[in-house]
Amino acid sequence: MAASKQGLIPVRWWIAILLFLSYVVWYMDRVNISIAGPSMMKHFNWSAAEFGLVQSAFFIGYAFTQIPGGWLADRFGGSKVILAGTLWWSVFVFVTPFGATIGLMMVIRALMGIGEGVNAPTHTALTAWWMPKKEAGRANGFYYLGMPVGIMITMPLVVWIIGKWGWQMAFYSFAFVGVIWCVVWFWYGCDRPEQHKSISKEEIDYIKSDRDAVEVMEQPTDWKTVFSNKPVWGLAISYFFNNYLWYLYMTWLPSYLVMGRGFTLVKTGIFAMLPYMVSFISMPIGGYISDYWTKKYGPHIGRSVPIQIGLTGCGVFLVLGTYTPNAYVAIAYICVSVGFLTMNFGPFWSAPINLSAKDGGVISGLMNTFGTVAGIVAPSVTGFVVTASGNKFEYALYFGAFIALLGVIVVGTVGRVRQIEFKKKLQEAPTRGV
Repeated sequence: MAASKQGLIPVRWWIAILLFLSYVVWYMDRVNISIAGPSMMKHFNWSAAEFGLVQSAFFIGYAFTQIPGGWLADRFGGSKVILAGTLWWSVFVFVTPFGATIGLMMVIRALMGIGEGVNAPTHTALTAWWMPKKEAGRANGFYYLGMPVGIMITMPLVVWIIGKWGWQMAFYSFAFVGVIWCVVWFWYGCDRPEQHKSISKEEIDYIKSDRDAVEVMEQPTDWKTVFSNKPVWGLAISYFFNNYLWYLYMTWLPSYLVMGRGFTLVKTGIFAMLPYMVSFISMPIGGYISDYWTKKYGPHIGRSVPIQIGLTGCGVFLVLGTYTPNAYVAIAYICVSVGFLTMNFGPFWSAPINLSAKDGGVISGLMNTFGTVAGIVAPSVTGFVVTASGNKFEYALYFGAFIALLGVIVVGTVGRVRQIEFKKKLQEAPTRGV
């Protein structure tokens, strides 16, 4: 390890930039199908309900690797896990156009989901090593900027690709972006600060300043204590409600603008990215507020209250956007709704580190398993409701607002974030921070 001086951008934030770019690639490869959806439904003669099943299949595979991915990253390091997952899902992005039947397409999307499923919990495990707790909210808020950025890039780009070369090329071309990211991470990224060739001793000391001691971080997972902890389950359940809304928007917003508001595909490519431009602002704000309130008032207020505010605002403006007859006013309301919702990602993904930094990957894996179940449920439920109502979206969107209300209740009742008390043998090593 070289004890070089810290540069203008600390090494830990270069790692954060790479993890941000990982999210960009992750979401480019995930949401291109939602833009290609109308073209695919026409090409294969699928109904909205059938296309909803295709989108839900991704999340079936995605759910299987959440907890295993977090455990593998906690125990063996995040670098190998994130590289393997990215290469795996890139293969199945490439073969997506070969899914000529509903069944085959569902299998391809589920296999792609298996690769993407390790990504989020691996990010949490890497953050536990690379970031002091006081920067965890900002780091997660920054990573999650990759989601709206990936979506903003994808919306107009896929529309252009479809117009130029057909919807199939949106998958062939996107498959190589993940491979490029893997090459860069292999060159620069690593599991821990101590392993990095360019980091200074001063930066390592700073990272460790409020992080749990290495001896504690390397303790094996106390599965019984973790999985019998009420706040762990409260966090997971509330994340289900949060992600129901996120995947409702992510998988159906383009089709809603085309089918429900009469927009052309080109117009949809422009207006569908506006809510994610708002997210580009709201995500880091949510992470910053969460860190500030955690430092001032403790992790329960700092992590839980911003989530309640975000879900409340999301539900209110979703109702307003559904109710208004003016399509452009509806877009404005949806932008505000998505802005409130995406403030939540920083607090949500920082909370596992406050509960137990050494088990951050496992806890976030459980949390994202529930979030992934929402990804399975939301596209299918929305598709069936839209089909049953004669291609009307109102009922599906009002139900989304009800889901937001349930999330607020769960966070307020069982979602109190506080450090897990482990058995004495897990506390013998000195610990720091909250």
